[in-house]
Order: sequence, then structure tokens, then C-alpha cells
Amino acid sequence: MARRFGVVALSLGLTAGLGVPLPACAASEARIPTLEGQQFERTMGLADRNLRLNGLGLRGVAWVKAFVAGLYLSAPSKDAAQILAMPGPKRIRLKIMLNAPSHELTRSLVGRIEDHESQAVRDRLGDRLTGLASLIDSVGDLKPGDTLDLDFIPDKGVSLRLNDKVVGQPVSGDDLYRCVLKIFVGDHPVDRRMKEGLLRGGY
Repeated sequence: MARRFGVVALSLGLTAGLGVPLPACAASEARIPTLEGQQFERTMGLADRNLRLNGLGLRGVAWVKAFVAGLYLSAPSKDAAQILAMPGPKRIRLKIMLNAPSHELTRSLVGRIEDHESQAVRDRLGDRLTGLASLIDSVGDLKPGDTLDLDFIPDKGVSLRLNDKVVGQPVSGDDLYRCVLKIFVGDHPVDRRMKEGLLRGGY
């Protein structure tokens, strides 16, 4: 069970302060966006744009924590429909918290798209979905401490990075990335509490 990205919601939240004054350095560290011990930069660059962390969400199986996801956008939003329609680069950053083969993530991603997208959409995606699945599978075993980025880069498509290193070649299509993003924040998210966290609206 610990090696599977399952479908169980876990509580989300940032560590609250205790009302005690902190040293400047500690206060600075406390302001770093953090969930389940995983720290995320507030901003990062992608495709010559500055993206802002929109929210964080936890994904896990029972008490086993699989990963924390961070959503980066060019403009903060709490509206899923607006995010899905938003042009420009985007990033879904996954900070892995267990040992698991990447094909478990692939199977979950492809399965959600096949279950919740229309036949017409699946036909349009065609071999591109298979190409993205192969790209993720090529990563091999994921382990605690790994960082996996699913990026959308205009005029290039969906790009994958493992620990800040590009994996393979981008797979074309903003429609493909929209389908991936819907798994996280769409009408049928894989985890509703994770969706709520990702729709925080910025840090």
C-alpha cells in the first residue's frame, strides 16, 4: 500500500504560530510556504515569466503520505475554471515523500483522464497522452526527496523535469496540460482536499 498513490484524502494545513515572538531568522523561515515539512518557493521562473505559488495540497494513502503538490501560476486565483482557462506557463510541482515506481503515477493520471474526459477529447489527445505517459514512466523509481515538475510551456507543450533536470522532449498541446491540471483542480479531482489547498489563491 505504501508504494501506491491511492485515493484517500488527508487533512491539509500549515503549522500555526504560538503567539510567541520569534528571532528574525526563525520568523523568516516560518514564512516559507510549507506543508508536511515540504518547503516551496513563493515564486519561480518558467518560460521567461515569473510564476507565483498559488497553493499546496497533500496526496496520500491512509496515513502514508505520497507527495505534496504545489501549483504555480502567472496570476493567483481561487477559481478553478479561471485557472484552467488561464494562458501562459504553469507548473505543478510534486515533492515526493515515499518510494514508488513512476508508473503508479502514470496509471493514476491516465486513468483519471480516461474516466472523466469525453471520447472526443480522448481522440484529440491520441498518441500525445501515450507520449506523456511514456515520459513519466521513463523516470523509473521515485524516492523521498525527489521533485517532479509537470510544466506547461507555450509553443512547446507539456514538459517534465526530475530534480530540476529536463526529462525527454515536451509533448505538444495546451489541451493535454489542461486535462492533467483538471486531475488536480477540475470538477472531478483525484483528491478534493488537495484541490482546496491548491486553490488557496497565493502566498
